[in-house]
Amino acid sequence: MGDEQRNKEVVRKVEQAWVDGKLDQLDQYFAADFPSHDRPPGVPQGLAGAKMMHQNVAKIFQNRKLEMKDIFAGDDKVFVRSVSSSTYAGGLPGIPAPAGGAPLKDIESWSVYRLKDGKIVEHWGINDAYSIAMQAGALKMPEMAGAPTGRG
Repeated sequence: MGDEQRNKEVVRKVEQAWVDGKLDQLDQYFAADFPSHDRPPGVPQGLAGAKMMHQNVAKIFQNRKLEMKDIFAGDDKVFVRSVSSSTYAGGLPGIPAPAGGAPLKDIESWSVYRLKDGKIVEHWGINDAYSIAMQAGALKMPEMAGAPTGRG
């Protein structure tokens, strides 16, 4: 098996461990102090910080279901595009949750993992906060010039 295929398999296992909440299985796949370029201030780097973020995400996005849609490997990097659904319970700055939470669906997240010798040594990630804010009711869809308004 080539490096690209091996890297994809590592990332598949990591993504599934996150989905299943099996955080104890992750240690074998990460370098000790890998940097993640999507951490908010105050969250430590490395796997300990990633696990902390995951536990916080589980409180904010309850009953979260995640489906991996795409996975691509090239050289030492693996790209993953996933889509999730959940109930937003609040907790993201500027995005209040209504009483009982807001149902969210089709929220995209993208991750890029860099691997060396079969271990994740770096990570970049982005989540569609705009869609979260829209579906939670914190933002209203702007009217487009010339678009029908449904009024009249």
